[in-house]
Amino acid sequence: MSTQQSTTENNKSLTYKVGERCLCYHGPMIYEAKILKAQMYEEKHPESNETGPHYLIHYKGWKNTWDEWVVESRVLKYNEANLNKQKQLKTAFSQNKNKASSGAASSTGSITSTPGRKSAIDSAYGSPEKGKKRKREMFDKNDLIKRQKLALFDIPEPLKALLVHDWECINKSHMLVPLPRSPTVQIIIDDYRHHLQERRGEIGDEKEEVLKGVKLYFNKSLGGRLLYQDEREQYREMRSKYEAAADIYGAEHLLRLFVTFPEILNQTLLNDEILEMLKELIVDFIK
Repeated sequence: MSTQQSTTENNKSLTYKVGERCLCYHGPMIYEAKILKAQMYEEKHPESNETGPHYLIHYKGWKNTWDEWVVESRVLKYNEANLNKQKQLKTAFSQNKNKASSGAASSTGSITSTPGRKSAIDSAYGSPEKGKKRKREMFDKNDLIKRQKLALFDIPEPLKALLVHDWECINKSHMLVPLPRSPTVQIIIDDYRHHLQERRGEIGDEKEEVLKGVKLYFNKSLGGRLLYQDEREQYREMRSKYEAAADIYGAEHLLRLFVTFPEILNQTLLNDEILEMLKELIVDFIK
């Protein structure tokens, strides 16, 4: 049986129709878009690594090269409530753009490459991919840094700098992080668990569940939410060799997950106590 099970014309379980005007999350921001295709996948989609409804999205005003298949949770109805949500995100970003930019610029001073010499951060990335034409930037690099009202926590300035540098290496210089990364997300989580046990003794069942949840969210979210377009071919190659994303990717992509957690958690039914515990662990994690 084909993985492309159905379209909106013959499957009523799909929420959105082909040709429908919609809004769609791209990174942490929301953009106007149009649905070009709609399909139900009973097997995992090769890009998102998820089953269920998927939509081929064209972003208004963007070149066709940025058309992409997205999971249904990234798509929003084009209505007043969601337009207000889009406006709030844009306003929050604009209000903090200068502050975030200046902070990132000052923090990156010590890690920016000098002519003829790679910095320690640069050395984590491979050489630029040959033959790559410069593409339209997916979204402003500062979109990743600030989500104001939706944010669970404030990203420390040095980590903002790393996010910016990560964005520039991939989207401007077409330099990809060599995979599998060392240490991997799995090792980072295990090391942090060991750190908690040394500092506090037993970490408790609830905190253990939160750590397991971070790994679960990472494995589920990476293909559909955390990759730039230039990384997708590399992702497909690595997924054919490794079962879990947490065994392939490292700190750079884990940090992207933390930044996008508000978007993900807005779609969950976690209670306030668990959300607060998750926030405390992440804040402690990134110190």
